[in-house]
Amino acid sequence: MNRLLTLTLIGLAGLLASCGSSVNSSTQPNFNYAYLMAVSPIQFTLNAGDWSSVSATVEETYENSAPKPVSPQPTIKFYSSDSRITISPAGEVCAGQWDTRYLTCTPTVIPAINPATGLANPNAGQPNLPTGYVTITAYDSTRNVSATALLSVHERAANISLNSNWGGQTCISQNKQVQYVATPRDASGNPILSSVSNVFANDYTWTVGDPNVAAVSAYGYVVARTPGVTSVYATLNGTESVPLTFVTCPPTSIILASSSYTGGTPVGPYSTADLDTLTKGAEEYVTASLVDKNGNTLVTSPLTYITSDPLTGSFSTVLPLTSKLTANTSGRFSVSASCEPSTCNAAVADFIVPGATTPTTGQAAGFGYPIYSNVIGVTVQGISGSTVLVTGTQFANTGAPVHRMEVYDSESLVDNTTVELANLPNSLVVAPNGATAYVGSSGGLMVVNLTTYQSSLQTYPILGGISTDVVTGNVLGVSPDSRYVLLSDGTYVFLIDTTGSKVATRYSIAGINTVTFAADGSNMWIGGTGGVYVFNADTFVKTSTNASTGVKALAWVPDGQSYFASGDQLVNYSTCNDQKPTTQPLDGSTTGPINLDTISIGGVPRVAGLSGTEWLDYSVTTTAQVPNPTEGNVCLSTVTVNAPQSATASLPCAATQVTFSPRLEAEFVTGVDPACTATDTVIHGYNLATHAVTPAITTVSGTSIIPLSGGVLSDGRKLFVGTYDSTTGTATLHRFDLSTGEATTGTLLDGLLKEDLSTPVELVPSFVAVVPK
Repeated sequence: MNRLLTLTLIGLAGLLASCGSSVNSSTQPNFNYAYLMAVSPIQFTLNAGDWSSVSATVEETYENSAPKPVSPQPTIKFYSSDSRITISPAGEVCAGQWDTRYLTCTPTVIPAINPATGLANPNAGQPNLPTGYVTITAYDSTRNVSATALLSVHERAANISLNSNWGGQTCISQNKQVQYVATPRDASGNPILSSVSNVFANDYTWTVGDPNVAAVSAYGYVVARTPGVTSVYATLNGTESVPLTFVTCPPTSIILASSSYTGGTPVGPYSTADLDTLTKGAEEYVTASLVDKNGNTLVTSPLTYITSDPLTGSFSTVLPLTSKLTANTSGRFSVSASCEPSTCNAAVADFIVPGATTPTTGQAAGFGYPIYSNVIGVTVQGISGSTVLVTGTQFANTGAPVHRMEVYDSESLVDNTTVELANLPNSLVVAPNGATAYVGSSGGLMVVNLTTYQSSLQTYPILGGISTDVVTGNVLGVSPDSRYVLLSDGTYVFLIDTTGSKVATRYSIAGINTVTFAADGSNMWIGGTGGVYVFNADTFVKTSTNASTGVKALAWVPDGQSYFASGDQLVNYSTCNDQKPTTQPLDGSTTGPINLDTISIGGVPRVAGLSGTEWLDYSVTTTAQVPNPTEGNVCLSTVTVNAPQSATASLPCAATQVTFSPRLEAEFVTGVDPACTATDTVIHGYNLATHAVTPAITTVSGTSIIPLSGGVLSDGRKLFVGTYDSTTGTATLHRFDLSTGEATTGTLLDGLLKEDLSTPVELVPSFVAVVPK
């Protein structure tokens, strides 16, 4: 190579393989001083005809102090152990022969005549290169110190191919390694043979496209890091190889287990059983164990920890796969863990693994779909008491309109406070944090502060509206974090951010009557006659709709994978793919409203409800599996709604409200059609633990009652039901003790249960809500 043409490359060539320095020493006559020499680089490689610089520095140390360069630096002489490699006085190493002025480096070839025999060489003109390392020696004769470097010389590679033996695997488990081998080839495509020149494994510069997925050593050993797909490259003196794929196995399952909180590193025993004995303020570790496609353990982050009630139970990170669960308030909730794209198990493009000839799709390899854990149910015990809110539109005995809400003590049923309301209420929902009650009306949304018991008529600014616009309609629900409130007036849907970070948004969607929220606050789903609409909570932007019609109830499954919509049939939708429903016909003989609850019993998600006179009880199986690659869908968890355990209830009136008791794993009819004229003396229920209709709960008086609305205390001890007997004009607030009950026969819920307290109320209790504590 002509040196004048490559002066601009001196810096790059001099840095090639400069991963250290070689140091030799020599003790001088003065025993307090020692001299050393450092050479850089200590090992490098060159193509035949290329050149690079070697530098050497002489240093001195006094009584083992830190070495310092001597000044001035002496003249260094350089030597090559092989005559086919020549060096200029300045340390410029030629992989061949320098001309007399050290300007042109020419590759060494086999001469036409063998000087030893005087005969013609049959391989004349072919490269004549060293087949092992050449030693380059730098020497200072004045101080008698030297240092060496090693050089490998080879033909110039036109291209480089890579291969690796994976033993039939499609991915490599985390922290496992495989070796990649590089094969350099000449311009004709032939391998560069070791009989002509050696290319050593560490002559290559090995790199990976994504160092998060894999790491590679100087010898081509690739170690799996985090799940994903990347490419491995080998570069030899400017020639880069064709990339070869490397795949770190994705997760396929997550097992979530709890253990006692110690304040330090979690230790066993670990359990997947429900936590039913926690008290307020208690703490537990929840640890996720991941298994990859090869069946090996995997550590990846971030996982998402999901709680069905983030106010009752909250998480804080302890280790990458361990969080501390804190029981904030009394109640029942569920916890699970998920690995969700794109922050975990992200989708990847199609790839070809080493040894294969056809591509593998990222989906078929297991990438790009969410992985969910088992569900652990949590019951937090013990509250001292709460309040029960009762409101309606008319007085019980006169039918006159009423503009107030009564506040009862849950323990004594004493009416402690009366809250004046600006309008006739049409709905009542209490925020999960227990701080606020939202009362809907046709004249505007009324907000009641449950600390001061002051009511105000709210006029939230509406996007695109005018200053006189008000939010009207029925309150459908409040998000688990108590931030978002949704209303519908039959023509419009209103989405409200109570923090004021976003103005209220109004959508022209008719016939909406139900809502459910993701526990993490990411999405909200509203349903009605036209189907289900999905909204992003951060932006209030409608993201998609699905094909359900006549939706009367929605319920979000505690494991976070899906939600259920019910109307003329029960439909399960994946939360990340609303166009892949799994349908389950309901009782074809019923046409009444459908109520839904979703819970977890023994780690198994359950969907329970009431359709007309048919109690519905479905167990849900969720299995992550690989999809049909032609579908192009990366939301893969398959949800199986198992055949229902159902029972027929003898209901004289169509139910409008069903209340679930987490403590008893039972449901109760707490609201029926107020226009119903049939008489009844009981509160009907269903036991999810035994799949049986419970013998009815009776009232103390045993008189005809029509339940209108109700609720359960946060810890499940008490059930409250407001009833009205239109024949006598009598309205009553009933309380039933669900912690012990008053069983006449058998055990709790297997015999008749009587109320433990009741009180007359002046207004028709159309809306009853128990404040969470």
